[in-house]
Amino acid sequence: MKSNYLLRNVSVLFFIFLSLSVSAQQIEMKITKHYLNIPIQNSIGLKMVNLIVDGKMKREFPVQLADDSISSWIFIDVSEFKGQKISIASHAKMESLKRIYQDDQINGVDSLYKESNRPQFHFTVKCGWSNDVNGPIYYNGQYHLFWQSFPFGLSWNTGFMYWGHATSKDLLHWEELDPALMLDTLGSPWSGTATIDKNNNGGWGKNALVIYYCNYDRVSFRQAQCIAYSTDNGKTFTRYKSNPVVDSDWEMGSTDTRDPKVFWHEPSKHWVMVLFEKDGMSFYISTDMRHWEKQSHVMDLWECPDFFELSVDGNNAVKKWVLHGGSSDYFIGTFDGKTFTPETKKLRYTDTANNNTDDVLYAAESFENMPDGRRVQMGWGRVSHEGMPFTQMMMFPTEFNLITTKDGIRLRANPIKEIDQLHKVAHKWNGLSLHQANEELGKIKPQPLHIKMKFTSAAGNKMSLRYQGNEILNLAASDFPSGENEIEILIDKTVAEIFINKGEHYFTKRLQSKTNDNSFEFDSEKYGPSINSLEVYEMKSIWEGK
Repeated sequence: MKSNYLLRNVSVLFFIFLSLSVSAQQIEMKITKHYLNIPIQNSIGLKMVNLIVDGKMKREFPVQLADDSISSWIFIDVSEFKGQKISIASHAKMESLKRIYQDDQINGVDSLYKESNRPQFHFTVKCGWSNDVNGPIYYNGQYHLFWQSFPFGLSWNTGFMYWGHATSKDLLHWEELDPALMLDTLGSPWSGTATIDKNNNGGWGKNALVIYYCNYDRVSFRQAQCIAYSTDNGKTFTRYKSNPVVDSDWEMGSTDTRDPKVFWHEPSKHWVMVLFEKDGMSFYISTDMRHWEKQSHVMDLWECPDFFELSVDGNNAVKKWVLHGGSSDYFIGTFDGKTFTPETKKLRYTDTANNNTDDVLYAAESFENMPDGRRVQMGWGRVSHEGMPFTQMMMFPTEFNLITTKDGIRLRANPIKEIDQLHKVAHKWNGLSLHQANEELGKIKPQPLHIKMKFTSAAGNKMSLRYQGNEILNLAASDFPSGENEIEILIDKTVAEIFINKGEHYFTKRLQSKTNDNSFEFDSEKYGPSINSLEVYEMKSIWEGK
């Protein structure tokens, strides 16, 4: 079966190459620079482009290659071909191909990270599309963030996804690197995880950084689980020669088998893989990281699993396991190394009450190997950015905790403490009426902000907030417990994240086009809450110095 699949895939690639080389337009150039800069037109569809060296196809990708007006530019790294003559082939206009040029800088570098609609303290890619967070991990003094990347335009194609890669020293300021994984003969590298092989169980070297990912074949739609590893601190990754290591499509009767989450389970002395299969999460185990045996299955969660153990109320003597999927749905329960047993109904850690969320956050994953033991997650923010060379974003990192509530143990997410490092100018008040608050807030221009407030709300009152004329929150007093409550708001260029009572409610909101130039304001001064304290911090940009 595997050899037939490979033969079919090679045949398809040969057909694409043959048809392009015979009938496509083609330009040639000797590579002397680092990048190819490619013009993009957002209003047109994708066209296949091939890079051919010595008669062999080295890269293929679909791109919104500009026919007429240029919306923006993308770039690809071609430094591996320096000194060689390449052919660029596509069923595009010759005039479009001739616009492609090479340079040691990307087109638009002078305005990079300074664009008018780029979020200022949420991570975004230089250009192109980004989605699912993959394999975030702390490794050798750096945080590594990976994600599903389509760097060839704002209209994405799941058959040509890469693994984007960035590193950080502080979870705030990120340096985007070259892709960690691109396509190979098996297909496109979809979502997965990263882990550290501290005991060299896999045989690729002690403390190797190991990636597990789902390989997707755009011809057969097959999904199978593969391995890549790095022994140079994550600079380059080598694919395991015997990929795939888990291929369960036939067994499951489904091509929905993807997104492996892999970690070492110390009590059982084996590796665990949590894998989305058909209708839920399957649990596999291995001692050598290569050969896997299925143990159990939990239904009713959809793709992109994350799985981790947390202390309850900070008490290390009492711990529970959390299993969640691509959305913010999760279960709390126990895990014996082979089987997860839910002890709760399906819950959510983001809030859908009163239509105050539009499901911005998706496919979140938490960092492995955190140096201080925290469980910090980042998620894909499903937000477009009008007029920008990029689309989508990453939500601000949040720390998970398990808290005992009147309804039982619940998962809470709150902004990481490092956010304080981004505070620039601080404004603080105590004991304000809403009229006074609006007067003071009116003096602060619209910009990225971090807001903290303590308030009380009487029966019949409401919490209605606007930013630049658009409502971002509307809750009644009955939505809050009696007494003093807390709210924390992150306002960036295109998104708001709202945390009430330390994560009891967590709202995410796309910001709409402004209807006025007012900053943050209360909508109802007569029936609003009483403000005990209010802090507003103007935020530094994480892109300063880029």
